[in-house]
Amino acid sequence: MAEKRTKKRSVFRPFLILLLLAVALLAVFLAVVSQREGGLRTFWRELRGEKTATEFFFENASHGDAAGMDYSLAVAADAGLYVFDPTGEIAFTRLYAWQDQALATAGQYGAVYDVGGDTVIFFRENKILTELTSPYPIVSVSVNELGYVAVCSEADGYKGAVTVYNSLGTAIYRWSAGNSRVLSARVSGRDQLLVLTIGDGGSRLVLLRLDSEELQASYTFPGLMIDMAFTESGVTAVTTTSLVGLSGQLEERWTKEFEGRFLERYALSEKLAVIALTDYQVGGGRTVESLSAGGASRGVIALLDAPMDMDIRDGRVAVLTADRATVYDEALKETAAYECGFGAEHVSLRPDGSVICTGTFSAYVYGDKDKGEND
Repeated sequence: MAEKRTKKRSVFRPFLILLLLAVALLAVFLAVVSQREGGLRTFWRELRGEKTATEFFFENASHGDAAGMDYSLAVAADAGLYVFDPTGEIAFTRLYAWQDQALATAGQYGAVYDVGGDTVIFFRENKILTELTSPYPIVSVSVNELGYVAVCSEADGYKGAVTVYNSLGTAIYRWSAGNSRVLSARVSGRDQLLVLTIGDGGSRLVLLRLDSEELQASYTFPGLMIDMAFTESGVTAVTTTSLVGLSGQLEERWTKEFEGRFLERYALSEKLAVIALTDYQVGGGRTVESLSAGGASRGVIALLDAPMDMDIRDGRVAVLTADRATVYDEALKETAAYECGFGAEHVSLRPDGSVICTGTFSAYVYGDKDKGEND
């Protein structure tokens, strides 16, 4: 019997070795592909031979806002929402008659909403997911890359409220502010909610968990806080006079003072914060600085022209000026520059490393097919 068991093990062993080898090769393949610009999703697009447009036109859709969605483009026009697929064709539209619309996007998800109204249209790159109705006037909306939507609104009996919806459009959490007005909110992954409020004592950040009604932490700033983002080490907050780095429990860790200079533009991500500062006097100096999530300066450059827009993605930084989009690494070393003198107003970095510049009636993609001046 012992000899038979030995023979069975010897027959089984080659198959086990082949299986382990296949698993190892798959792991190596996924690791290599994940390091490419755009990762696995871009690899499969290229393998299938899918083409992406280099031009988008929306002459009949004058707008106040536009944003890239990975390879697609969302335009919040005066008359409605227009979403273009990666080939440059309109994927879908949704008409509305709002006085003041705004747009929020993250990855493949987006939301266009009626500021001061009651409607949020939640969508992906290829379709509308649902239409959300707020019982109170909407103040602001944010979306994360997992499709979670945070809707900030006014509320009876309170100074404001935040309602969180999952990617199916189901309301899963609600928080009300009693002593201060709600300005904005962010959802981290699927479990944390960060809310920015303002009241008599200044600005306040409130951290909550979506599975609990108890407040987890809070941070009060005596001046005006205008934005915030979750980072790999906690939270970065933007004020009118400084950047403030906070721990995961909203304890102050570092501060980058603007030292009397004016904040022109900024961009936030999990790993980086980029700020453009200028002197108040006419002809004053202008600088752009990149800081890590821990507050360390990664690079500083002088900028001649005023920045119109900025974006951060995967350790790359894009800065748009009047007729030029420049791409830098996280240390602000220039890696590419593109002339975009068609009246561009917004810039977005895409997963494959290309850049999309959007104007009032058109958008153009610059990348490998249209090499920059430094390529």
